[in-house]
Amino acid sequence: MTHQITIQPKGLQFEAREDESVLDAAQRAGIKIRKSCTNGNCEICKAHMLAGVVDTPEGKKNADHPDVNPLLCCVSKPRSDLILELDKVLGPGEIALQHVAFQIQDVTALEGGVYQVELLAPAGKPISYHAGQYLELLINDSEYPFTIASAPDDRRVELHLGVSSDNQSSQIILQFLQNNPTVRARLPKGDVWLKTQADQFNLHDPLVFIVAGTGFAQAKAMIEEQLKHQHSAIHLYWINRDDSGFYSDLAQKWADDGLIHYQAMTPESPESAFFTELTVEELLHLKLGNLSKAKVVCCGGPNFVYSVLGGLESKGFESSQMLSDVFAYAPRPE
Repeated sequence: MTHQITIQPKGLQFEAREDESVLDAAQRAGIKIRKSCTNGNCEICKAHMLAGVVDTPEGKKNADHPDVNPLLCCVSKPRSDLILELDKVLGPGEIALQHVAFQIQDVTALEGGVYQVELLAPAGKPISYHAGQYLELLINDSEYPFTIASAPDDRRVELHLGVSSDNQSSQIILQFLQNNPTVRARLPKGDVWLKTQADQFNLHDPLVFIVAGTGFAQAKAMIEEQLKHQHSAIHLYWINRDDSGFYSDLAQKWADDGLIHYQAMTPESPESAFFTELTVEELLHLKLGNLSKAKVVCCGGPNFVYSVLGGLESKGFESSQMLSDVFAYAPRPE
């Protein structure tokens, strides 16, 4: 017999058999609960039981039992559905937060006021992140989020920094990176990555990136990762105000090599070779027809992302098919 275990505040859920401990069932489901021993001595795996019944070495206990808490996950077996409160638990694929002092290897000026930043983690201290996630640079007591523009690597990280005269923060960051040997950072952060369980899709199903400006950084990292898996249906729509916004020719090289479908777009510049009166949603619908199997990653400001989402929904697309960092900090307007 199996029971459903819910871990709050994250809302993680998994099934547990009556002949296995909560800890063993969590590990089988890819959920990481901190542990050291497996016999209840260290108490590192302790949780607070909010509801349910468990069998412990001292006998059966329910949530109202005076001695049930703290509940030791490694020696407690479910006898009903359980609701547990537990901190520092990682869901399937989640990576623990790391604090890293990166060596600043290079800061290179590209087109359109964009700089390519290359960082190197200390030897012997490998970093870990998923393609599509971001880090926070810690500069002068401030935190600056940047999407990682490179596929996962043990040491190397690439960032794309857009600098403009009306953005003081970007100038502060650039000056720091150009004049210091190291920079502290916190990573990984963000929920935009392709999860093997929740985001299962065929490598021949469309994987679409719709990005604005330096949103190309997120697409670059994820495309590099997917090309390793020989994904055969990658589509990139890169949108800028004018031609100077296309600061990298990598997307065109991928397209020339037949690795992806690429469409550069400048909807605000009629004089550009990339101008089109069609929206990106219309172009995508013309290209794919049926959008039901497409997974879309959208990177840009909230207005941009929700405009694209609305346009796709009018063509039969479901919001659950889109991934975007915007969803975490800017709820959709009513």
